[in-house]
Amino acid sequence: MRKLLPIFITFLFICGCSDFKPEAIGSYNAVFAFADPQEIEYVRQPLQIAIEHKIITPRPEKLLRIIWGDTLTFHDATRHHIVLIAASLQSQGEFGALIRNSLSEEAYNKVEQGEKIFFVKSDVWAKNQILLILTANTPQEIRKYILTNMDTIFETINNFTNENVARWLYSKYSGETERYELERRIVEEYGFGIRVPRMFEWESGNAKNRFLWLRALEPERWVFVWWTPLNSTIKGKLSLKWLRHTRDSLCQIYYEGDSLVDGTLVYEHSELNEFPAIKYRARWKNINAVAGGPVVGYVFDDTLNQRRYILDGAVFAPGIRKEPYIRHCEVIINSFEMDTARFLENLRKRK
Repeated sequence: MRKLLPIFITFLFICGCSDFKPEAIGSYNAVFAFADPQEIEYVRQPLQIAIEHKIITPRPEKLLRIIWGDTLTFHDATRHHIVLIAASLQSQGEFGALIRNSLSEEAYNKVEQGEKIFFVKSDVWAKNQILLILTANTPQEIRKYILTNMDTIFETINNFTNENVARWLYSKYSGETERYELERRIVEEYGFGIRVPRMFEWESGNAKNRFLWLRALEPERWVFVWWTPLNSTIKGKLSLKWLRHTRDSLCQIYYEGDSLVDGTLVYEHSELNEFPAIKYRARWKNINAVAGGPVVGYVFDDTLNQRRYILDGAVFAPGIRKEPYIRHCEVIINSFEMDTARFLENLRKRK
């Protein structure tokens, strides 16, 4: 029976190419990972470092989670959103056999020649699913690739997760839809576009104050957009000190005194809709309300319109995981659009 297992797995892979596929199931941020026993120690730790990024919450959580499996759990894993297989061409295990049998001749040759190691396939066994394959001549080569291409691997998975979350967040549910009319009002009054999911409301803020606050309940999560003229900043300089002072000042006005927790503010260089941006994470606290939670946000300069924007999302969800809800905030922030004509055209197509 064990000798037949590679053939069975390959059969599953080939059958996955059928047009009759169910929707993928399960958590959007779970990565079901597989490697042969004799090679797993080459890839386990590098993949955990590359994929399982910790986020700043009152109780540390991971943006993405790896669930390691074996041949006994493989069939069930093929029903989920993200499947990863790491095995070398020389591996004598079942997953090495799967990869050798599933690669085209051209792809196989590229792997042998060291030209290609990372493959991404869509909807192999289910809809809204990706299969990630990491393969090379030896497990040492796979390990080296992972360690030198961590950002590529993480962003491929995280972007796919965001796409699935966005699909759910903006979908129609129980007769409620994305807030199209509210989005149109925001464009008209503020001069920028942002998508508003069905469960969010325009909580407060107005164009005169250059502030917009969107909020949802059960659990609470909110997004704000604020801008200031570039010439109002000190020589256009952006610093974490400026960011923290500005955010805390805004929260003093609109959020009943929320502030960032000392020592939790971290950042990375990123992009927001093709604008170079600073992406930050932190924890917020409210001493009076004895409350707190995670924060994610972006700061960027719109030099065409001479504006500096802060887009900030936060969550208050005691007793439950925060990652799904802070990701909601990030997905909404990522929908921000300065080109209002393009935003309205896309809105028309979505309705």
